[in-house]
Amino acid sequence: MRVLLRCDASAGSGVGHLVRCLALAEAARARDWDVVLLGDVDAPLGRRLVAAAGVEVRPAPADLPRAVREQPDLVGADVLHVDHYDVHGDLRRAGGPLVSSMEDGTFGRRPADVVVDSTLGAEHADRPADGSGTVLRGVRYAPLRDAVRAARRAAPAERRDDVLVVMGGTDAFGVSAAAARLAVAAGAPRVRVVATGEGAAQVRARVPEAEVLGPQDDLPALAAASGVVVSAAGTSVWELACVGAATAVVAVTENQRTGYERAVAAGIAVGLGPLDAVRAGDDRAVGPLRALLTDPRARARLGERGRRLVDGLGADRVLDAWWAALGRPVLTARTATPDDADLLLGWRNDAGTRAASRDRGLVTRDAHVAWLSRVLAAPDRLLLVVERTGRPAGTVRFDRVDDDLWEVSITLAPHARGRGLAPDVLAAGERAWRARVGPGPAVLASVRPDNVASARLFEAAGYRPVAPGDDGLDRYVRPGG
Repeated sequence: MRVLLRCDASAGSGVGHLVRCLALAEAARARDWDVVLLGDVDAPLGRRLVAAAGVEVRPAPADLPRAVREQPDLVGADVLHVDHYDVHGDLRRAGGPLVSSMEDGTFGRRPADVVVDSTLGAEHADRPADGSGTVLRGVRYAPLRDAVRAARRAAPAERRDDVLVVMGGTDAFGVSAAAARLAVAAGAPRVRVVATGEGAAQVRARVPEAEVLGPQDDLPALAAASGVVVSAAGTSVWELACVGAATAVVAVTENQRTGYERAVAAGIAVGLGPLDAVRAGDDRAVGPLRALLTDPRARARLGERGRRLVDGLGADRVLDAWWAALGRPVLTARTATPDDADLLLGWRNDAGTRAASRDRGLVTRDAHVAWLSRVLAAPDRLLLVVERTGRPAGTVRFDRVDDDLWEVSITLAPHARGRGLAPDVLAAGERAWRARVGPGPAVLASVRPDNVASARLFEAAGYRPVAPGDDGLDRYVRPGG
């Protein structure tokens, strides 16, 4: 699978489009897909992010549809994804790749095979029929980088007593100093500002109380540990919501207005009013920020709502939609074969797998190959490999207890963890198993008492707790029939 991503990142346009494309690039490379980014990346932060991601960047051709059909180094791409406000028209051509388009309401709108509008509430807004294929709308499709999900997992229970000001990767409109001054006026005990170049100089000159941090390559982790984050209402709002940051937002540009209003209405951010109120430092902006700083419960509520609303899995959902739009099943379950031995052994001996297993010891290759041979030959056992978009993502094994009961166990590949895949992998395995044994037998799951995630997985799938087994494991049964 080969993906072309079209976006730019400059001091004037910011890095928001690039950040979204890099999130898709990370998710695609996690599936062993090839990715090339087409565009100009001039912003220093953008260049650092691209270098850290290891994504190849090439100049964008003037005639994009023609280039992907005729330019030798681009021919054969499966998907062309465009995240750009100044690329217009229908890019779909016979013999060309599937075209995917990112839009923010009316900004960047164009017909495509797959359209993504990840603004909050987009699923409730009208969108004119324009011949597009699959349309993905709402914040559940917001592409977020691996660093955001990592910061979400590692977010501390106790946060700093400070205000962090982040006005985008470039702060093209010079709002950082005004926001820092606002935070001081609101009574923040400590104000830190992520700014570079002229923006940093303005903060130092106008707000000497503030600490200028300079470029931050892991901004999500910094935000996750901060007391309050003051941010522009661009794509960073969804990153902040995902990590549970208590956020106050400013609509710096017109294309941020809808996102600003919907984030405030959803209760995942406090609005600081129009940009002129922030620049003037009047009470329309100072008041809401001061109230947030003095109310820890309000900050906690903002963070909790944000985490519930934005789970960080949007990039994977977009990639699944591309795969489906190409006419391919997203999840498939197949019977394991002897050729899977080394793959499954690697998963079995992974520390995360062993922590949830009955037997937590390492397994030798000889022992594993012998075990796999017995499983594949046994008529009362079924070992399935579940693939997501063509790459193995986990196993589901069924062992017959008696004619009316089978026991199930599930393993996710290390690369597939933390992506919300377990319910779908389990369901795909169950469908394949039911196709063989029929609707009659019940299914038993045995779970270590300390494995809360597995208990939740099985209960959400319709399994109900029964008496624990003699081995001390908790047991859950899903009735048959």
